Amino acid sequence: MSATVAATRFSPAEMARRYELVRGLMDEHGLEALVVFGSSGMNRHDNVNAFWLSQWLDRHHCYLVVPRAEDAEPALYVGYANHLPNALEVSDVPVIEWGGYEAGDAVARRLRELGVVRRRVGLVGVSHVWTMGMPWQHYVRLRELLPEVEPVDVTAAYAKLRVVKSEEEVERLRGAAALSDLAMLALQEAARPGVAEFELVAIAEDAYRRRGGDVRISFLRSMPMDAPTGCVPSQDPSARRLERGDVVITELSASLHGYSGQVHRPVFVGAEPTDEWLRMFETAREAYERVARGMTPGSTEGDVIRNAAVIGERGYRIYDDLVHGYGTDIHPPLVDRSCVDHWLNGTEPPPGRTFERGMAIVIQPNPITPDERMGLQLGALTVVEEDGAVCLHGIPFEPLLAG
Repeated sequence: MSATVAATRFSPAEMARRYELVRGLMDEHGLEALVVFGSSGMNRHDNVNAFWLSQWLDRHHCYLVVPRAEDAEPALYVGYANHLPNALEVSDVPVIEWGGYEAGDAVARRLRELGVVRRRVGLVGVSHVWTMGMPWQHYVRLRELLPEVEPVDVTAAYAKLRVVKSEEEVERLRGAAALSDLAMLALQEAARPGVAEFELVAIAEDAYRRRGGDVRISFLRSMPMDAPTGCVPSQDPSARRLERGDVVITELSASLHGYSGQVHRPVFVGAEPTDEWLRMFETAREAYERVARGMTPGSTEGDVIRNAAVIGERGYRIYDDLVHGYGTDIHPPLVDRSCVDHWLNGTEPPPGRTFERGMAIVIQPNPITPDERMGLQLGALTVVEEDGAVCLHGIPFEPLLAG
């Protein structure tokens, strides 16, 4: 595995495809330009909307101004002045400048240069899922400087353009999945009595950092199998040291040039899983397999809930999302823990959103006990194909033994 598994930049043809989609969105909504905001967030998750067109993940915040007219140039405004040289090296946007301390001024100035001083301008924030837009102060300043411009929130519409992945994107996701697998294998190898949780994280991340990967998610929780203390991996590794008879529940995502894999496996330290843990694991595996087989083009979120009903039938619930779109950030289609209500009450879930060929979806059944003291995740990044969701990872769907 090497850093050359995917090119740093996408091809001109791929970027032309994206800009064509974006200009189609502007035509549909009658927009003269798009103002796309990005922010660092958790390991730069929140920069994806700007990154998708600029190929640059800012480490603080940035703005991308995209004109509707094809003969006018997009402009990228970098949040920190000392990050400008890196942006100039990485991004292929024609105009790249420091955005200054008043980002609203920089965006308004660019819109004036483009002749966009009235009519409709689309605003793309961080995420429509969590209703996270651009900063209020920047918005107010933009409205003060361009009072005749009509701002239109198109964050959700823009996000839909990114949901179905191109062949180039899937190839990069395969590389990210391979890096994530290296992290899981390194964690399994290192999970021995006496090793601290934070040491496991360092070992897992080192496995792909040395091969050109970036950190996206390194969550884990260790606990005795016979005295569990939690149902999902923790975001903050502790100083707790592993003991024989422990289980380590995990969620690992390595990134490759902005695209991420995601793999979940429980690791059992120095002992086979007990009957209780094995029953939970088998439930998760059965739910995963049923969901993956049924995730064909045209299937729905409601189908996912029905296909994973074995979790509820065996007396478990879930805490984390059952499935969610992924690859660059978390986005729909998404089934959260509210699906438990349908399992408990025997009600028919609504159809919800539809899956399409080429969507990148994490399937991650997370059976937990009702008291939330015990749980595991078993999952992987997949791509929706004609016959179901195809796993991009190579880690077997088996309990991982260590120590």
